[in-house]
Amino acid sequence: MRRCPYLEEYFKETHAMLRVYRFDCHVDRRSKRKYALRDSPPICVRNFEDCPLYQAEKRREDQTIMRYTD
Repeated sequence: MRRCPYLEEYFKETHAMLRVYRFDCHVDRRSKRKYALRDSPPICVRNFEDCPLYQAEKRREDQTIMRYTD
């Protein structure tokens, strides 16, 4: 399973029937929680290419690289 390169920490806790996903995003420098009844990890684990934070940071890095290669 591929994960977002900006994902710093990720773990899953189970409380009775509730699953709690905790993850830290390097882009916005925040810790987040996602609650789910079934196995449904956050977007940074499932399909990180669709994450708006990933897209913005990737675009910013690509512009910096293009500036140095031109």
